[in-house]
Amino acid sequence: MNTKHLLLLKQVINSGSISGVAKEIHVSQPAISMMLKRLEQDVGVPLYTTVGRNITATDAGLTLLEFAETILSLEEQVYRTMEEFQQGSRGRIVVGTSQVIGSYILPKFILSFSENHSNIKVDIQIRPDNEIEELVRLGTVDVGVTLTPPEDHFSLRITKISNDQFVGIQPVAPISSNTILIPSDIPIPNGEGMKAQVRSIFSTEAVKQFVIGGLGYGIVLKSAADLEVSCGKLKYWEGYEAHTVTTSVLTRPAERLSKSVWFFLNHLNSINL
Repeated sequence: MNTKHLLLLKQVINSGSISGVAKEIHVSQPAISMMLKRLEQDVGVPLYTTVGRNITATDAGLTLLEFAETILSLEEQVYRTMEEFQQGSRGRIVVGTSQVIGSYILPKFILSFSENHSNIKVDIQIRPDNEIEELVRLGTVDVGVTLTPPEDHFSLRITKISNDQFVGIQPVAPISSNTILIPSDIPIPNGEGMKAQVRSIFSTEAVKQFVIGGLGYGIVLKSAADLEVSCGKLKYWEGYEAHTVTTSVLTRPAERLSKSVWFFLNHLNSINL
């Protein structure tokens, strides 16, 4: 089975059109059709159907695409690891994390790591926090940094790197609103038991701006609010009892880690986030 054909099937199903993919990758439509036909011959079943001008996957095609995600991810890992053997200390690390960690916790660390390992490129992949563990397990990312407590403690290496806090914030000026704004990009309490309207907002940054604008109180990571509090744009909300949340680094077992990832983890352990 040719992995290029798997990638092509994924592109065509996502696009719903062979012609659209042909234009995107600059390959003729007949050539794409031939490669997909070869893939169907390899697996022995139809993988897609044509309805009007749209292409949709068969049940077999959908199942194959699920395997293709893992196969293509493993192929990328192989190429990254072989690149390190070819170039010594050079390499590339894919770090999966949420928007809030990528914005407020990781930047200083990535900067200091890059200063010490300038030949290793760090790519950040932003995904929902509750998906990070699965991405690490599948090998889609090399390192996961998450606020969600890991469920699979046996097949992953778990390193706790920092303790932050969920804190309440409020505007500097008095407000009449009792609304409590909670960002949906991190796993924080949903406000059960609070005698107020709880509203979910799409990001931590949006929650801060809403609170600055006097639209309610907010619950965010302390590291995300420190700057605005120090500048006098926000105040800590005494009506909310702060509590600790742990940031964890997730990787696959030691025998599957590349040299670049080991450098990354060692540097992580050497500094205080």
